[in-house]
Amino acid sequence: MNFRFLLAGVLACVLLLSGPATTAQTPLGQPSLEESKVQIWCATVRFVYDDAGRPNLKSTVQCSGADLSALAASIRPDSLRVYSLLYAPIEEKSNIYQGKKDNPARLQALTQAIIKKLQSSPARRRDPARLQRLAALQKALTDYAVSGTPLGDVAAAMTPEAPDTTAGTGFAAPGPAEAAEAQAAAARDAAQPAARNQNPETTESLLNRFAAPLALILGILSLVLYVMLRVTLGQWRRQQRRETLTATHAAAAAKTAAEQANAAITDSAARVKRAEALVLAASEDRPATPAPLPDHLTPAQRLEVERLVSQRMDEELRWLRAQLPELVAAAVKEQGEEGSSNLPE
Repeated sequence: MNFRFLLAGVLACVLLLSGPATTAQTPLGQPSLEESKVQIWCATVRFVYDDAGRPNLKSTVQCSGADLSALAASIRPDSLRVYSLLYAPIEEKSNIYQGKKDNPARLQALTQAIIKKLQSSPARRRDPARLQRLAALQKALTDYAVSGTPLGDVAAAMTPEAPDTTAGTGFAAPGPAEAAEAQAAAARDAAQPAARNQNPETTESLLNRFAAPLALILGILSLVLYVMLRVTLGQWRRQQRRETLTATHAAAAAKTAAEQANAAITDSAARVKRAEALVLAASEDRPATPAPLPDHLTPAQRLEVERLVSQRMDEELRWLRAQLPELVAAAVKEQGEEGSSNLPE
């Protein structure tokens, strides 16, 4: 039983000793890859805070041990956005470690990526002093990656003796995070005019798409209305011409009927006068013989004949005067029908 317990203890010791050796793959006395990453990122973040005029943020960086996630969590909430603009694009989203077989090669790749990102700041490229401090950071990171030289507070050692007059109320010249943010803002500003320029084109294309058929429909309706108006005006003009001709023919027929009536009245009056003249002439012509013939009229009879003839003539004249309006209307109607039948269609 004692031998079994002793064998189990030996196996447990062997497993405990072999486990870290196989996972870390780090020689004795040298830091692991995670510890080296923490040291490099701590020095970089502190450099950025000093370069941006925010040294008060350095105390919030977690640089102990090999806990890279704690370091990322400590720089995530800062206002310079070092995590989102510098740390995450290099450490979490890039493939800089791909193909690197040993830790020095990986650390050199990380150092080169950090320096390249910091050098991309336009504000830093225009400032020789800031470029000089960046060159010092690059040398310190490279020495640490190659030979393991301790970094310490690289940013504090590179702080110039004279105060930075470009700093405002707690802010210095734009650091890498601010420069990256300015570049992103410039890119958004450049994209917005393009979007604004595209919107009018889209609106114009929509207007053209709907306005062209609408204009065509309105044009066709206007043409139809114009044709209908012309046809209606033509019909109205023909109707007015027909009514004018009808009224002219009716007036002419009425005038003709009136003339005919006047002529008939004049003729009747002339006949009456001739009859009266004949009666008077007959009454004045008496026979030469002294003895009247039996067939001759007496004066009383002659007067009676004259009275009857005069009465008859008066009746004829009254009848003609009574029938004159009807005769005129009949003549006008007959002339109007003849005129309307002769009108052009």
